[in-house]
Amino acid sequence: MRTLLIAALVLTSVPALAAKNAVEKRYSKDFERCITTGDAADGVQPAMTDCAAQEFSRQDARLNQAWVMIMRRLGPTKKASLRASQRAWLKTRDHKCRAVRNSYEGGSVAPMMFYGCMTDETIKRTLWLEQYR
Repeated sequence: MRTLLIAALVLTSVPALAAKNAVEKRYSKDFERCITTGDAADGVQPAMTDCAAQEFSRQDARLNQAWVMIMRRLGPTKKASLRASQRAWLKTRDHKCRAVRNSYEGGSVAPMMFYGCMTDETIKRTLWLEQYR
């Protein structure tokens, strides 16, 4: 029974691990450079937050590129459906990431956690959009 439980835990975590790896692979070289040099590398919170905010901006631009490419090829009905889906996703993402930020309320890490969440969720949505048919 214990072996079966362990196998079940491992199998249920494989998709989550694969998704996490896919997200991590999408982070830019610019982010890696930013977070590993200067004040950010020394653990200065505002510098680390700036790196996270800049990465969110880059990933948001990538999401917008994917959006434009998809919308160009869709007919009116699918466009309306995808637009409604995107609006719902934006509300969900923003709510989730505000909750993450609020869980660090009063701490200097809160803004960085917010941007990290926004970036991860935006990358996930970009990956989803790239597979949209």
